[in-house]
Amino acid sequence: MLHKKNIYALVGGGKSPKYTPNKVILWDDYQTKILNEFKLTSSVKNIKLKPDKIIIVCEQRIYIYNLDKFKLLETIETFKNEVGCIGLNSDLDFTVMGYPITPAGFLKVKYYEKSQELDINAHNSPINCISINSDGSLVATASCNGHIVRVFCIANGQFIEEFRRGKDKASINNISFDEYSNWMAVCCEKGQINIFSMGSVWQKVYELGGERTKIPKIQEELPKNNQSMFKNLPGFLKMGTSADKSYAHIEIENQPAICAIYNNNDIIAISGTGKYYLAKIEIKKSPAGKLNVIKNDSLYQKGK
Repeated sequence: MLHKKNIYALVGGGKSPKYTPNKVILWDDYQTKILNEFKLTSSVKNIKLKPDKIIIVCEQRIYIYNLDKFKLLETIETFKNEVGCIGLNSDLDFTVMGYPITPAGFLKVKYYEKSQELDINAHNSPINCISINSDGSLVATASCNGHIVRVFCIANGQFIEEFRRGKDKASINNISFDEYSNWMAVCCEKGQINIFSMGSVWQKVYELGGERTKIPKIQEELPKNNQSMFKNLPGFLKMGTSADKSYAHIEIENQPAICAIYNNNDIIAISGTGKYYLAKIEIKKSPAGKLNVIKNDSLYQKGK
């Protein structure tokens, strides 16, 4: 979907696909008609939309078209990309994109409006997931091993910090930031969503001379990860332990999921079966000035 507009990008799939998997349909839901069709030479793995462009990801190449005259702007060769991983910032005014390149474990980040690009040696094994925050200042990556997520500064490619999802091997299929990059959510194929506080990341960015372009309206000290467990938290919302190092994690059904963080600490997750879940982590300062997670029974299975 193109932001909050009526434009959708569709690709056929499933047992009886309406369209071939190598074709992208750009659909106008207001006019109920097809705006354009993009036919590729191989199956489409992922699609991203910006107000001025559509980015189509195939296993070996990325195709970028403008949304004005549907002209092909660029074709990019990538590392073998079976899962179609690509990172794209959500700000509508500019484009920062990240994608896997050769050799395995490397990624390239391109800042289109500044005509800048850099290569980052992120992992020793192929990259499985990439996410870029809204203002295009940070990029988070996970390899096919699925144990850790690494965060880098886009301005100079500097490694900032890594976060451990857990000890068990599980493919990480989605990483997302909230609008101000206070939180990072990591989803794996086993239905576990880890929530990480980004306080230590921003502290290191400041120490390296970096800056934060999107400042939260309400300034508050971000809590640390790996807190002690609170006794009265419900089963689906637990404080991080030394095993996963996360601030909190949510257990949903044993299915791959994607999620988003909005309003700073509200979370919505959609599972592979089509169900969606809502969660909320409320933070308030104790009399001693520390930040604690308060129980909030707002995770409900809403149905398909």
